Amino acid sequence: MYALPFMNEAEADAVRAIPPGQIFVIGDLHIGLADGDDRPIVEWLDRLAQHAPRALYMNGDVFHYLIAHKNFRTPSIDGVMEKLRQLRDSGVRIHYVEGNRDFFLKSSFVEQSVTDAETEYAVGAGTNRYLIVHGDMINDRDWPYRFWRRLSKNPVMRLSVGLIPKKIAKKFVDGVEAKLAKSNFKHKRRVPVELISEYAARRGRGGVFTHAVLGHFHKKLILPGSVTATVLPAWYESGEAMMIDPVTGSFEWVVI
Repeated sequence: MYALPFMNEAEADAVRAIPPGQIFVIGDLHIGLADGDDRPIVEWLDRLAQHAPRALYMNGDVFHYLIAHKNFRTPSIDGVMEKLRQLRDSGVRIHYVEGNRDFFLKSSFVEQSVTDAETEYAVGAGTNRYLIVHGDMINDRDWPYRFWRRLSKNPVMRLSVGLIPKKIAKKFVDGVEAKLAKSNFKHKRRVPVELISEYAARRGRGGVFTHAVLGHFHKKLILPGSVTATVLPAWYESGEAMMIDPVTGSFEWVVI
C-alpha cells in the first residue's frame, strides 16, 4: 500500500486502514496546464483506486483555470480527463463541482469523463446530509463578483469563446499559464469565517443539511454550529482529502 515519504508511521497506518466504499472530497487542485502538470493528480487517482472508493467529489478549481472548449484543451487537461474516465468506468462515481475557475462545463468534454458536473451536491451519509459547494458565492451581497461571474459564464460568452481560433487559444493558454506559474495561489485576505458560518446555517435551515463542505479559501477549517461548516485544504498544497463514511456519516482527513 502506498504511503507518502513524509508520512509518519501513524499516518501511514491510517492510509492502510482505509476501508472500501468511502466517499472522498478534494478541492482546489489548481493543476497547471503545461505538459506534465497532470502527473501528481493522475498518480493520486491511481492510489485512490486501490481503496475502492464509492465516490469522489472534486470541489471546484481542479485546474488553474478550465475553459471547457476543445480549442483550449491541453495534454495536461486531457491526461486528467482520461484518468477520471478510467476511474469512473471502473465503477467509481466522479462528481465535478464547478468552481470560480471553471467555465462552460455543461455539455462539454468534461461531462464525457465524469459522472456529472454541477454547481453543488447533496450527499447523504448515515444520519448526516452534506452540502458540497465551492464557496465563491457565499456572500450574497458581493454584487461586483456576482456581476462578473454572470458576465463571464453566460451563453453569449460561451459562444464567443468557441469563435476563437485554436492557435490563438493556445497562445492565450500558454500566456496565462506562464503568469499563473509565478503565483502561489494563496488567499492572502482574511478567511470570512462569519460569512461561512452564516451561509452554512442558512443552507441547513430546517434540517436540510447537517454539514456544509466548501473549498475556495484554501485553509482547512471546521466551524461548529447548527450546521458544521468545513473548508477543505487546498489539495495542491497538502494532498489532503476529506473522507466521509457512508454508514456512520462521520468524516476525517486523509493523505493518500
